[in-house]
Amino acid sequence: MKLTVLLPALAGMVWGNVALADATLEVMPPYVLQLLDGHGVNAKLLEKSHNVRLQDGKHQLVVSFEGNYSTRNETKLVTAEPLVFNFESSNGQKLTLDYKKPRSESEAREFTKVQDVQLKDKVTGQQLQSDRFVMPKVEGFQLTRDYQQELLAMGKAFNQPKTVAVPTAAVMAASNNEPLQVAPTKAQSSPEALTQLQEWYNKADAETRKAFQIWIIQQQQ
Repeated sequence: MKLTVLLPALAGMVWGNVALADATLEVMPPYVLQLLDGHGVNAKLLEKSHNVRLQDGKHQLVVSFEGNYSTRNETKLVTAEPLVFNFESSNGQKLTLDYKKPRSESEAREFTKVQDVQLKDKVTGQQLQSDRFVMPKVEGFQLTRDYQQELLAMGKAFNQPKTVAVPTAAVMAASNNEPLQVAPTKAQSSPEALTQLQEWYNKADAETRKAFQIWIIQQQQ
């Protein structure tokens, strides 16, 4: 009698735990996860698994397209301005980016003109409702970009503070979707960072140096 009552109770606990499992988000190349809820994600963890866990609720995702279509004889890199998704997840969802993956450099350049990308739940096969936009292009060379600071300046950051000093020019650029002028941060103008970059460049092989030079040129276009 006791066993008959206990088994359904245990089964209910097991199924309850499955139903309450956190949602997961998968970001696969050529897209790279830059920010999740205003924070960067450990790159070493992403190397082992392209999945991150999401608690039930609202989230903000920032991803960037970084396609490598190089051959032995030629370096071909295609990049695009970051995409931002504001969405709400539910327990048990398996979210991924839904788009037609470019197979060549020409396809990638055509694709990045629009970046038709949506969030999709693998469990239901349905697209997830989200508010998405492309971040404005930043003029001038940037050694690194602080995406969170840019979003704060636009008034579109995750859990945007109500009292943030935002330059008028930055607000106008964001509202008109114009290139955003961002002043260098301490990290961007750090002599230590420049020295480290020079050391990496000097240690790199010829192919890597060429790829880096092309990337630098692309950032100034």
